[in-house]
Parts: sequence; structure tokens; C-alpha cells
Amino acid sequence: MKEKETVAHDQDLACAYELIYVHAAGKNYRQEAHDIAALIRQRHPSADSLLDVACGTGLHLSHLRNTFTHVEGLEISEPMRQAATVRLDPIEVHAGDMRNFQLGRTFSAVTCLFSSIGYAQSVSELHQTLYCLAAHLEPGGVLLLEPWFTPGQWTPGSVHPGIAGDGHRHVTRMCYSHQSGTTSTMTMHYLLGETGAGIRHWTEEHTMTLFTDEQYHDAIQQAGFCNIEWLPGWHDQRPRIAAVKQ
Repeated sequence: MKEKETVAHDQDLACAYELIYVHAAGKNYRQEAHDIAALIRQRHPSADSLLDVACGTGLHLSHLRNTFTHVEGLEISEPMRQAATVRLDPIEVHAGDMRNFQLGRTFSAVTCLFSSIGYAQSVSELHQTLYCLAAHLEPGGVLLLEPWFTPGQWTPGSVHPGIAGDGHRHVTRMCYSHQSGTTSTMTMHYLLGETGAGIRHWTEEHTMTLFTDEQYHDAIQQAGFCNIEWLPGWHDQRPRIAAVKQ
């Protein structure tokens, strides 16, 4: 019998993402949001507004909304944005690309977390993204960025399994890593089983750029930031970069 390949439904994408990263990857979004807010307030004590770029399903914003007077999100993936909109209602979650969005206002802080910056496909796009983030910050505003792996950290040919569940839904993900020059590619196979709904299978491929520390620093500096600092992040190989807009 030939296996029937299925395409993920929108709700499947958001569901699998949350199951993997909340239950399997050990991410503590509440603690991360607390740490992020503290880092911002250390550099901008009166910060009262925040934009989370590439906000995913809104798991960080669901906690940051309790710390800042005004928060908004931006997300390019429509399934993720829809999930965030439901979670965060009535908070605005904009549809947009981190490389070229225009919201018509500035914020006290802008975050781009969980290595989303790696989706910039070239050094030119990295600079373009940093200029766009800077344009949405008030003078003295804080940028908090979580970079993707550097070329020396990436291990091509490795397999990364993940399995998680919440009682009636269970997901298994197998990820295989590739590399071509400074481009990392992850081929992911998902199995999502749901009580009363059966089992669905789909594949995804994510392509992200392996920028060097120097390339991140140069792009941030040229976008008009100062006081650039590399700080511990949620994982040993996932630091945070903090910077202040001049």
C-alpha cells in the first residue's frame, strides 16, 4: 500500500509547534519573558511599550503583556499569527515580514527571539532587517535579539528527535540537518496524532543563514545601535544580544 502524504492544516502547524517547544524542548516562556523584561528595564527603566517581531503563536507576548503597558506582535506565518491573535486578543498581531514591515509607530523595546533572525537569507537581508527593527524603536529604545547558530556551531548530518503530548494530542518530530556554505537547512517530518481524529503526517523544510558573531555585530552597529552586549540566553548555544538605539 502506498503511503498517503498529507499536508499540514493551519491548526496542525501551530499545535505541533507549541507541543514541541513547550513540552519537549524545555522552553519556559514565563521565565524567559521575565528575564527579557528585566534586561530591557535595566537599559530603559521607563520602557512601557514592546513589539515582538516574529512572535510565533504569542507565547512570549502572553507574559510580556503583563509587564508592559502596550505590546504588539508581528508574524509572517499566517497559521502562527492566527493562533497568536486568538491567544492575545485584543492585542494587535500584524501580518508582516521582519525585513520590510512598516507599522507607523515606534516602541520602547523591540524583540526578535528564538533565532528568527536566521531566516534572513543573506548579509544584505540581515542589514535590511536590523534597519527595519531600528526604525520601530524610539531613541534610547532597546533591541533584544536571539541569533541563530554560527557556522562553527552547526552540525550537518545530525538527527534531532522530539516527542510531546498534552493528553489527547501527541506529536513526534524528526529533524535532519544539512549545510551548504553558510546556509543551514532542516528537513522536518511530523506525525500528529489526535484522539478521535487520527494521525496526520507532513514535512517542512526550513532554511536559515549561519551568520558570524562579527556579522551580527556589524549589522546592529550600522543600523544605529550602541552598547551592544552578548548575554546568556535560554540555551548554551543560544545567546541574547542587547543593544540601545542611539
